Amino acid sequence: MRGRPPLCRVTEPPDPSRLDDPGPSSGEPGTGFPFVGTPGRDRPAVLVTITDLRHRVVHLTWRSGIPEATRTVAHTPDGRPVVQLPERYRLGAWARVFDVRPEDLAEADGGHMIVRELRDGYVSLPWAGADPVGEYVRQIGGGRLLVTAVRPEVPPLPELVRLVLGLDLALHVGVLDLRRHADHPLRPDGRWWSVEVRRRDAPVHPDDLPDRPSLAAALDDCLTHLADDVAALVPADPDEPLPVPGSPACELGADPAPELVRLAAQHAGRAVTLRVTRDGHTVYRHDDDGVRRLGG
Repeated sequence: MRGRPPLCRVTEPPDPSRLDDPGPSSGEPGTGFPFVGTPGRDRPAVLVTITDLRHRVVHLTWRSGIPEATRTVAHTPDGRPVVQLPERYRLGAWARVFDVRPEDLAEADGGHMIVRELRDGYVSLPWAGADPVGEYVRQIGGGRLLVTAVRPEVPPLPELVRLVLGLDLALHVGVLDLRRHADHPLRPDGRWWSVEVRRRDAPVHPDDLPDRPSLAAALDDCLTHLADDVAALVPADPDEPLPVPGSPACELGADPAPELVRLAAQHAGRAVTLRVTRDGHTVYRHDDDGVRRLGG
């Protein structure tokens, strides 16, 4: 039984009682931002709440117009500077406070992953000398950001392999290694994963690409939808035989993740998918013109 249900915001939560900066004192219709009153003007701000959903909570306020030391790390194709804000604006740095990995952070509404700009504090400026925090606030596009810092509680990959083989289905595990983009703030980086249950005879599709920032996140997504996905794989034709379940009560096999990581590094920039069935396993690389079998 899955433990943590997804969170959906029903009503806007109240302002936190303690913030690292003063909270908003007024609102302006139509902007979506809270505004902080000053003697000469109102400044848009974003209230950020990070929580482990148990007992730890951090509240932050990011306000435009606050001078911050930044460094230019790149330029956009049209020449605009890309700068990096200090650590307190980088959600990836706050992950350490909660003893989770940056890729474990997610938006509370819907569980969407935190984009790289927010994780690492990158912001594109419309011109040199523009207010970086103000552009950061505008880029977020909302007055309150709720972030969960929870490490997914998932079983090891071999346990899911054993379950899928017991159901006589196929398991597709994909990895995309983009670590070479670590020095390019305008591109996604790191390793991306996918774990999907398929029919035993289902091929690997070229556009089935990894989109989860960690293996744990991919396993969590797969297990969350497992019951519905397995039900959807039941043949609609009453004359088509159902897969015959087998006994999964065998010893766990070797974890395929380390070897898959090694292959993905050899083919950096191209997704690699492992397909596992009762008949064995095969590995494919995704190319521009389709998929190519690497071995198995």
